[in-house]
Amino acid sequence: MLFFQSVIKISVFASMGIIILGILSHFIGKQYGVKWRYFVWLIIGLRLIVPIDFTLPRPVVEIPRIQTKAETTYPSKTIPMDLDKFNGSSFTVESIQGQSGESKEIQPIEMNGDLLEIKSIQNKIWVFWIFGMLIYFLYHGVKYQRFLKDLNRNSRSIRDAEVLEVYYDACREMEMKQRPEIYYCSILPSPLCTGFFHQKIYLNHEEYDKNQLRYILKHELVHCKRRDIWYKSVLVLGRGIHFFNPFVHWMGRLAEQDIEFSCDTLVMEKCSLEQRQDYGLTILSSIRKGGETSPFSTAFQGGKEALKVRIDYIFDMGKKKKGIPLFMALLFIVWFGTAFVGCGKKQENLGKEKTVDSVAMLYECKLDYIGNHVGVGGILGKLTLPEGIRPSNEGIELFTKEEPYGVRRYLTLENGMDIPKDGWFERDAMIFLALVDNASFFEYAITDANGEEQLLHFDREDGATYFGDTDLRSMAVDLDSFRNFMKELDQLFLAGDDDYFSNQMRCRLLLGEITNEMGGAFSYEALCKNEKFEELLKLGDGAMAELLSQFYQGQAADTRGYIMMATCLNLLNTPEATILNLLKEMTPSQWFEAYRALDSVAVDPFVYDEKRYGEDLEKHGMVAMNSKTQQGLITRHSDITKALYKAMEERYSEEGGDQEVQIVAPLISHISQDKDKLSVYAVIGLNKYAFIRTPNLGYQLVEGGGSYIPSRLDFKWKDNGWTLVEWVEAKDGSYHAPSIEEMCKGTDGVAKDLTSYDRREMGMLLMQNLIFYLNGKTDVTVYHTSNMDEKDIQEIQKYISFVQG
Repeated sequence: MLFFQSVIKISVFASMGIIILGILSHFIGKQYGVKWRYFVWLIIGLRLIVPIDFTLPRPVVEIPRIQTKAETTYPSKTIPMDLDKFNGSSFTVESIQGQSGESKEIQPIEMNGDLLEIKSIQNKIWVFWIFGMLIYFLYHGVKYQRFLKDLNRNSRSIRDAEVLEVYYDACREMEMKQRPEIYYCSILPSPLCTGFFHQKIYLNHEEYDKNQLRYILKHELVHCKRRDIWYKSVLVLGRGIHFFNPFVHWMGRLAEQDIEFSCDTLVMEKCSLEQRQDYGLTILSSIRKGGETSPFSTAFQGGKEALKVRIDYIFDMGKKKKGIPLFMALLFIVWFGTAFVGCGKKQENLGKEKTVDSVAMLYECKLDYIGNHVGVGGILGKLTLPEGIRPSNEGIELFTKEEPYGVRRYLTLENGMDIPKDGWFERDAMIFLALVDNASFFEYAITDANGEEQLLHFDREDGATYFGDTDLRSMAVDLDSFRNFMKELDQLFLAGDDDYFSNQMRCRLLLGEITNEMGGAFSYEALCKNEKFEELLKLGDGAMAELLSQFYQGQAADTRGYIMMATCLNLLNTPEATILNLLKEMTPSQWFEAYRALDSVAVDPFVYDEKRYGEDLEKHGMVAMNSKTQQGLITRHSDITKALYKAMEERYSEEGGDQEVQIVAPLISHISQDKDKLSVYAVIGLNKYAFIRTPNLGYQLVEGGGSYIPSRLDFKWKDNGWTLVEWVEAKDGSYHAPSIEEMCKGTDGVAKDLTSYDRREMGMLLMQNLIFYLNGKTDVTVYHTSNMDEKDIQEIQKYISFVQG
């Protein structure tokens, strides 16, 4: 369905280009000639068959959606739920009963099914499009096969020496590297060429004189050289995908004419008026009535009017404009016009949507007692369900006869799905227990596709796990308290990895848009009025972490820097007057340094401690690497390993700051030792992490880049230890061999090993060192942006709080 919506949008914008080009070609076609139209039709044709919908995240124009009121008729004994949250499905309850088993009947609510009818119509249109497209392509496929069969049956190879001589001369003149085969076929209405990979030229009669034959063959050779069969195939595909659009079919006819006109123009280039007369007469004599052709050939398919226009173009010897501005304008409209249009709701409804406060709506459902079944239904209707979980026909059950009072909600697990383990149900249970004063527990009874039921039970003691002695009911004494409670729950359960990084990406986009809108002059007053700034602030800690990470990489005192500074100050809940003073008195980089100083976090550098390293690995185990790498971590050449780490620490120590951690590791390939001289060939890995803090997420290590560099480290034995003499790095990286081979001269196979080393092994070795560095620091979350397999991520998460973006 989404693909069909893209097709419709593309069809609309392509139609605009077709109409414009059709009108221009009619009124000013002779001024600009036909060459540029030949290419514009091809651009439009390609756009019609490319299903990519280029749409900006914030379209300039929004096409209103059809506004419908979703309504459903409920049978008796049902509780209506918020249909927006359940995507149009009803939440039925056969009975609402206490432990005594007594049933309570709920009054039905009358609704109708307009939304379902709209969706049914949309599905029918989608099916109609698929069906129509298949019929179109089947028709032309069968027709093409029949055409080829008729050609093979009625054609014969040309062996006439005079004809072949003219043909070979034409091929040499056209600089054809490979000559197409040439045939006679009397059933054709005009000469043509066909064949996608094995091209053939067909003449429709043998009465041409030498001069006429030369013109005809040159014309068809131009088609072959330009691969116009592929061009026409693009037109057929476009007409098939957009068979419902009459403008696309009109474009096909115009484009086919312009293919012939442009071909004539190339043949007649630099020809005299007399030669053009001969060519025109040749065209007239070559076209006969009758005979079938195919869209996958270059046969002329126009009528008398098209033939008149074609002759007119042949005799037009005026100077033509290039048409580059028109070409670029139409290219932009057809290919990128859809980027500025999106489907949205009616403009008059946008303001209302912005004012919807879901937290306030949920707070309004606050209840004193569990027996208010309508109120309970209202709360549950505003709590969403995870993917793959839907309400069961059994509905909900209220336990109201004796304490402990509570609710059981019956749900169904869709086939092939698992119950989420991310705290979704626990979060919603705590919201319910905060809103209903006398509720002591909340249960989910979830039935899978096999009929097996699993019961999830939550009570107020579960809330104490996260909020200590604080009673959950105190979290809903007023709206402001409830808002803070919801924020804390979101951070506990819903601030997952995807949310965090999607907020970071959204932050970058909004920051760029606001900077462009403000131009070169920063104004805090104007910033506060910008709707995108409000949206930026709503991203919360994800935006804060992203902005602090950007500050860490360096930020100039420009408009962008002050926007970043103002955003961070707002996210830190800084008073308005203080924000104004700081923006006036400090540059963004000065503020960031002050923020880091106030944070007063002194980061310990990564140091290889041979004894503690080995003990930690023996105690906690190692992440999965090959045995050679694992042995090298502790037992193999311990004095060499120690020398390597000392050399790396000395080399990189000057680059790091007080709040930057540099994790290093050597993936050793070869060790060469001759008495007191030592050479170690290894890929030296380095990952840099910024140490930042956000108010709610706490301390984080955010990856700030790194490198894997094949290297040779030369040592000399001195003072009972290996001392570094020279460090040689590959100058052209690990993917290009020359400097690696130069570095490894005199060793067999080492250059190959360093060129094709295992990047996953290198990455896991760095992760092992990161685990060693963070041993015991469970309050630090690592945000890593490099790609890793899910299996490796899960393994690392056993040891540290690790997140990959």
